[in-house]
Amino acid sequence: AAGAVAYGDDGHVDEQRARYRRRLERMAGLLVDHGIDVELPRGAFYLWVPAPGGDAWAFARRLAEDAGVLVSPGEFYGPAGAGHVRLAMVQPDDRLALVARRLGAA
Repeated sequence: AAGAVAYGDDGHVDEQRARYRRRLERMAGLLVDHGIDVELPRGAFYLWVPAPGGDAWAFARRLAEDAGVLVSPGEFYGPAGAGHVRLAMVQPDDRLALVARRLGAA
């Protein structure tokens, strides 16, 4: 009976979905403010971001050095990811606030 009650409660799912959406929107806004084109995903907690000049490795390095953000060059995920970086929005909101401060967008 307890299992049936637990499976019937999807409030936590909605809450987590909203949390990821907020994080995605915040990071996308930070990147757009820095001249980087970003599209929000329809159903994921990753941002696939085109690297300026198509150099995902240089962009990954820049994000690490300037903002302390570790991202994956898209080539890790196959040829279709080339020229992009993938950002997982799994860090808590206070870590995203730190990134915003580092990028001068607090």
